[in-house]
Amino acid sequence: MPTAFVILSLLAALVPGASPEYVPAAVPSSSEYAAAAVPGSSSEYVPAGDEAYDLDLEVGGYVNGAMDSDRLMTYRSCTLERDAAYMYALLLEAAEADGIRFSPVDCYRSYGNQRAAYNRRCPESEVDVYAVDPMTGERAPAGTKTVRVCTGPPTARPGYSNHGWGRAVDFGDGSGVLGCNDRALRWLQGNAYRFGWVHPRWAWCDMSTREPWHWEWAGVTDPTLVGYYEFNEELIKIIQ
Repeated sequence: MPTAFVILSLLAALVPGASPEYVPAAVPSSSEYAAAAVPGSSSEYVPAGDEAYDLDLEVGGYVNGAMDSDRLMTYRSCTLERDAAYMYALLLEAAEADGIRFSPVDCYRSYGNQRAAYNRRCPESEVDVYAVDPMTGERAPAGTKTVRVCTGPPTARPGYSNHGWGRAVDFGDGSGVLGCNDRALRWLQGNAYRFGWVHPRWAWCDMSTREPWHWEWAGVTDPTLVGYYEFNEELIKIIQ
């Protein structure tokens, strides 16, 4: 696909009114963001919600885990939905300008990959079933049943992960996923919202379900203010 067409398709996707991606703003007010906020940050650079936005994709007929290839883009080995991918690229450029380098651990996740991840985290197990014997009144084995026993951080059921929309990234630093004490995480907390990327509440470090590495793209309040018109032609390659 010619680069000129890529740029035009990005502009069409990002111009307000050209697509339903963008919803009323919800300015981050939580302590997680406030603690790391950069002094003087422009208020216009705020996400349009507090978790991944997918209504536009559902209305458009896209399927979680089976996204059309022409709606996906890849930047530095991270495949995402095209709008999320562009803002992800800008986020990485801003981070590198501040001396922070990220390595994606997980980006778009197909339905098959979601199922494999769910089965690893929540494998099926056979457990005994007991019942009371009506003759003796004693509890006795009555067979077995199959159940799923989940361990570790929560994993969405196949077809329900925001990775399946291409609007979630698990960030790493080259040696593994981000930890709660990492400098790179602090950078994300203070800057990711400028590009529409948010850390859902369940994933915060003060939660038992913590996943400091998991961030989602919620859209931006006014994409014309992010400077996409200064698009770098070498930033993004299209998946054919």
